[in-house]
Amino acid sequence: MEHTPNLNLKKPGLTDNILISDINENMDVLDAAVNELQQGTKEIPDLETEDKTLGGAINEVKNEVINVKQEIESHVINPMPHMFVDNGKTYRWGFRTLDGKPQFIYEEVTV
Repeated sequence: MEHTPNLNLKKPGLTDNILISDINENMDVLDAAVNELQQGTKEIPDLETEDKTLGGAINEVKNEVINVKQEIESHVINPMPHMFVDNGKTYRWGFRTLDGKPQFIYEEVTV
């Protein structure tokens, strides 16, 4: 009797006798595999996220997208969010577009 390469399910040939116990074992393996996928507990070792489960990875990506969206919205509201100090003076800086061309902008921060 052959076996499948991934889940090692029993795969009877055309001339093999089929036992109900073999079918039940295959069903148990399939049920466990589907349950792991549904619960998001199956680990994917080469997944480039901290949480190696599919559900956890999706949540990490979703949270990262939300963070990036919030940062972009913050930049739209405040085009000069960064600061630097030069010769004792504090400046804020950022970027904007003028006539479709990017520009570096800065101004001295006065208190």
